[in-house]
Amino acid sequence: MADPPDPSATAAWPLAGPAGADLAPGLLEALRRCALCQHPVVLTAQHDARCPVCHSPLAALPGHDGAAAHDVLGRRGAVRRDQSHVALIHVGWPSPPVAVRWRDLSLTGLSLYVPLAVPAGQRLRLIDSAIDGVAEVVRCRPQGRVQVLHARLLTAQLLQPTGVFISTTA
Repeated sequence: MADPPDPSATAAWPLAGPAGADLAPGLLEALRRCALCQHPVVLTAQHDARCPVCHSPLAALPGHDGAAAHDVLGRRGAVRRDQSHVALIHVGWPSPPVAVRWRDLSLTGLSLYVPLAVPAGQRLRLIDSAIDGVAEVVRCRPQGRVQVLHARLLTAQLLQPTGVFISTTA
């Protein structure tokens, strides 16, 4: 006989309680929320799955530490961006796009030059020709007339099959 479900595990799911009462058995466990807009979404193994509301990628990164991501993607799996390259971010959802410049990108995080300060903990969507993802701001500090934003990638879809590497010249 199967063990009864752990009530503490159900409490963390997005539609636990009355909102999820009409769902088919087993479906509740397959739901989570979009990392950007918090819309309930069904978990899927498709690497190109997107939120139906904000169109953010839903694919979690292959491990939240650098070693696990490196093991899956390898060194050449990293996307590198030139520091003069421009990308767009949406700070929260819905929000207008804001043009930003790359500072650095790794397998689990990113650094951008942004025009205004963004509070730690804020979620943002990054849209670029090589990567589309959702990140959570870790820190934002002033540097001259701009802010340097550091964020942890939560979900991402690589849009290029091979890496693009950053130039060492300014």
